[in-house]
Amino acid sequence: MVNAQWASLVVFAPKGEKFTLYFNGEKQNAQPATRVQVDEIKGPSCKVRLVFETPGTPDLSKTIFNKISSTMYYALLRNAKNAFVLQSSHSEWSDEPTGNVNQKSNPPLPPAKTEKQEIEKSSAGKKGCSSPMAEADFIAGLVSVSTPPFDPPKLSAAKKLASEHCLTTTQIKAVIEIFENESTRLSFAKFAYDHTWDIDNYSDVGDALHSGKSRDDLERYINSKK
Repeated sequence: MVNAQWASLVVFAPKGEKFTLYFNGEKQNAQPATRVQVDEIKGPSCKVRLVFETPGTPDLSKTIFNKISSTMYYALLRNAKNAFVLQSSHSEWSDEPTGNVNQKSNPPLPPAKTEKQEIEKSSAGKKGCSSPMAEADFIAGLVSVSTPPFDPPKLSAAKKLASEHCLTTTQIKAVIEIFENESTRLSFAKFAYDHTWDIDNYSDVGDALHSGKSRDDLERYINSKK
């Protein structure tokens, strides 16, 4: 019997890509599959890594923040740049627009960026604020933001976090992923613009939004601020 305070995680591929899931470094499925479930998840966060069956496809890693007493669904999708991403979903059968690239065949993915490359990317260009929040402090803040059960108090806490600290676009995307509703995701994406360190990369935040309409709305907002 699963403890009510624990959570479950379901990672699934709507388009049928097969993968092996590593949860906090431990292999979860013996053979590549299109759906993998992990139960009895404890702790504030966990790390998952997907190793794809298709040779040459870069691994996909992600930190997921725990939602106690719930089942967390993450869909394997492609973003506007045709790179694989994991996006939170209400269920395995969610019909919410995802903005997948609609192609008969997918071109080879570019090599995965290293942590050093990500830091170099965020260090370049115009700065919207000074001294980005340290990762350890950010994770602690994100756990606090994700604690409330509904979006309105989560959004209030997230805005407070952003207004009191300087965030990177990667951190902002992590905050957006804790929200259940697209309107809340878009609201925070707009609010956080003025509290962003690597502001020249802000268009990347659109990858965390689920619908093309929201991404277009955010792009218009970004253009209006320039």
